[in-house]
Amino acid sequence: MGRFWKITNDTSADAELLLYGTISDTSWYDDEITPRLFAEELKALGGKPLTVRVNSPGGDVFAAQSIYNQLKTYSGHITMRIDGLAASAATVVACAGDTVIMPTNALYMIHNPATYAWGNAEEMRTAAEVLDTVRQTIINVYQKRTGENLNTEQLTAMMDNETWLTAEEALAYGFVDQIDEESTVTNRVKDGLLIVNSVSCDLGKFRNADRVKELLNRKDRVIPMGENTGNDLLDKIKDLLGVTGAKEQVNAEPAPTASADDAVQAERQRILALDALDDRTNAAVTKIVNLAKGNGSTAEQVQPYIDAVKDAVESRNVADEIRKLIEDHLNSGASDVAPSAPPQNEEQQRQSDIDEVVALANKNRG
Repeated sequence: MGRFWKITNDTSADAELLLYGTISDTSWYDDEITPRLFAEELKALGGKPLTVRVNSPGGDVFAAQSIYNQLKTYSGHITMRIDGLAASAATVVACAGDTVIMPTNALYMIHNPATYAWGNAEEMRTAAEVLDTVRQTIINVYQKRTGENLNTEQLTAMMDNETWLTAEEALAYGFVDQIDEESTVTNRVKDGLLIVNSVSCDLGKFRNADRVKELLNRKDRVIPMGENTGNDLLDKIKDLLGVTGAKEQVNAEPAPTASADDAVQAERQRILALDALDDRTNAAVTKIVNLAKGNGSTAEQVQPYIDAVKDAVESRNVADEIRKLIEDHLNSGASDVAPSAPPQNEEQQRQSDIDEVVALANKNRG
């Protein structure tokens, strides 16, 4: 049997469980040997503090559920660290941590379970029913970890959509408890493979591989919660379209410092409000919402641009719609934020971004 895990039990330090790569080289379904061996190694730790390091694209959901259940009954404190990627079944394991920590440029993905099925209509219906049952067990795990942040309907929709999350989004939803801004995650896409800290994942089996590339290509720094950058979506779109305004920057009184709990709750509400604007039927809207999530903008700031994209008629260019909206916004005096200068030497990238939004919107208009 090829083990897919490694447990280190140093007498002078906390214990460590390493889950790198695909979960379960041999299926735990109808197999008693593998889960029993894992349970024996876990029991031998004697309840000392355990750090679980996960960098996995997923794998056998039955193995993941078994590991989750065994970790949940472990007597010691479990610190779960996502060392780059927690996707698919690996997120089930990640939910077992008492404390879950995720680096700023790590990735988290949830989706529906899948299987290969062969046979007659009745056998296919049985396979579908099994998948429905498995999905519900996964939703139960997610619900227990996220608590009031996400209900069953929201989790179901996120799994249906194959949702890729940044560390900030995972924190806002409650999948993780802390963001690690010190650890470095090396990730890149090459020949259709996502390579995260030397662990590879075939993006060909995922529907939203473009979302992964978008996250990895982000040039803007990931913004820690509560940090006031003075840059919102309005500035970013102004930079994107090269629009300038007549208003001078107004120095506002600094906002009172919020507690850590208040900041977390505010970020969760911000993410949920942005999600409510995106019904996943307009790719241009989805791109704007994802941009807003990444740079700290609110639903109120985003709403005008989403409306402009949705309401754009075929006779007018979407970029012109957004440009006109920004100019009207500035000329009306509604904005108290000074435009920031477009990034130097990035004209081609800026035009590419504009073309992408226009292409997405045009595609949705038919």
